[in-house]
Amino acid sequence: MLTVEQLTSATPEQLLAGYAAVLRELRSREIVRTNNAPAGDYAEWLAQRALGGVLAPNSVKSYDLTLDDGTRVQVKARVVGHPILNSQRQMSPFRSWDFGLGALVQLSSVDYSVLRATLVPTSEIRSRATYRSHVSGDVAFMTDDLLGAPGARDVTAAFRAAAQDGPRAPDSERLKHV
Repeated sequence: MLTVEQLTSATPEQLLAGYAAVLRELRSREIVRTNNAPAGDYAEWLAQRALGGVLAPNSVKSYDLTLDDGTRVQVKARVVGHPILNSQRQMSPFRSWDFGLGALVQLSSVDYSVLRATLVPTSEIRSRATYRSHVSGDVAFMTDDLLGAPGARDVTAAFRAAAQDGPRAPDSERLKHV
């Protein structure tokens, strides 16, 4: 692991090479599935470990995970500071609504630890979303109102447990969803 001093004295090229190496290692461990910024892939990986089910292929639109009972889950992640700024709450656009639950995950900007994870019924997300033509989709924010909506379930503890190093929990021990 590089020290803070090594990071601060590294050139941009060296930093980016280190970042690329970290992404390659995360891919080899199947924690992330793309070379994009890792927050979304990491949140999907955590959701699968916490909730069970099967991750959808990257090309599937509208959902990221299918639970054992067939429920489709769309995972949305945000990297946030403390305190959380309003601009950090905006999720990537929803372009279709073919899922039953949203797994909304807030990750710490300091170390990517799970600050909060909540399962929210699609109807609650959709009722708070606004269509924006410039992104061709509906935009919603991870507000306290949405995360505490009727039918929402706090699953922070399960996502934090999923982040711990070690084997995936047996099916019988994984979180039962809403």
